[in-house]
Amino acid sequence: MLYRRALTREMGLTTGAVLTVLVAIALVVLFIRLLGDVARGELANEAVFVFLGFSLLYFLPVLMTIALFAGVLLPLSRMWRDSEMVIWFNAGLSLTQWMRPVLIFAVPFSLVILLLTLVLNPWMQTKKSEYGQELKSRSESALIAPGLFAESSAGQRVYYVESLNPLTGIVRNVFMQSRIDGRLGLVIAREGDYTQLPDGSRYLVFKEGRRYEGTPGQLDYRVVRFERYWMRLDPVATGARAVSIRQMSVAELLADATPPARAQLLWRLGVPISALILAVMAIPLSFVNTRARRSYGLVIALLLYFVYNNLLSLSQAWVAQDKLNPLVGMWASHLLMLSAVVILFYRRSRQHAPRRRRP
Repeated sequence: MLYRRALTREMGLTTGAVLTVLVAIALVVLFIRLLGDVARGELANEAVFVFLGFSLLYFLPVLMTIALFAGVLLPLSRMWRDSEMVIWFNAGLSLTQWMRPVLIFAVPFSLVILLLTLVLNPWMQTKKSEYGQELKSRSESALIAPGLFAESSAGQRVYYVESLNPLTGIVRNVFMQSRIDGRLGLVIAREGDYTQLPDGSRYLVFKEGRRYEGTPGQLDYRVVRFERYWMRLDPVATGARAVSIRQMSVAELLADATPPARAQLLWRLGVPISALILAVMAIPLSFVNTRARRSYGLVIALLLYFVYNNLLSLSQAWVAQDKLNPLVGMWASHLLMLSAVVILFYRRSRQHAPRRRRP
């Protein structure tokens, strides 16, 4: 029918617009947070955009849930403000009949969220962990950032470079302090770069500089001028990689009877289910009284979303701590919100039921 096609088209446009805005905001926030990690020396420069993609993919199911909720709520609220809903009600259309176009739009959207939480996010967490282990196993040259003092993982060396050419990897005006067997060494060079030999050994090569070596508090310092100074870098031992609960597949979670595994499964299934319930809840919540100066429907919708999301988080935490039965934690919050949906539909249907004409 006409109202279904119009509503589906408007829901698609609104959901896409809201999701675009949410993704843009999330990218800015995550990028700033990652830049802070780089400034503290906790993350290599080259890993910023990789970790940005991993982090965005992790938060994408929640962002899609919010976008779907807003994508159903805002078009219906607009129809209430423009009195379109009143016209449809007077034409004999009931409030429950709006569930069909909403579900036709929301079910595929929720299935995409389900795919993200069950399949893509565990794969992403595994790849993120592998990439993080690879960064830790790299040489100390990966920690060097222009304008910042960087300390090696063993604490034996401190680096400082004035500038870095990202295309060639050459650093300018290099300062390095090393401490070996109680003797302090300082290297100052005009430039330097990273070199890996065919046998796999890795070196920092400093060019045109001086090295000062001696014991603090004594005068027996030795000054050496050099054209090239090679310093070998040993790879960092990372140890065995621990598998996080977030990296486990659905089959592994089902085979694991521990409370944390049950809690993780609860969260992965709860997000797409909540997206579907919120989409249906948006139908009665979209009511706008055109005679009143203000409408609190959007505020109530926002509060209900936060209550729902906090209930899911609380259920997950209690199941992980073995304070709540997993079956109860899986369905308690959803059944509670479904009860709220039924109550809202009942109240709105009674207020806006199509009136029968007297003969």
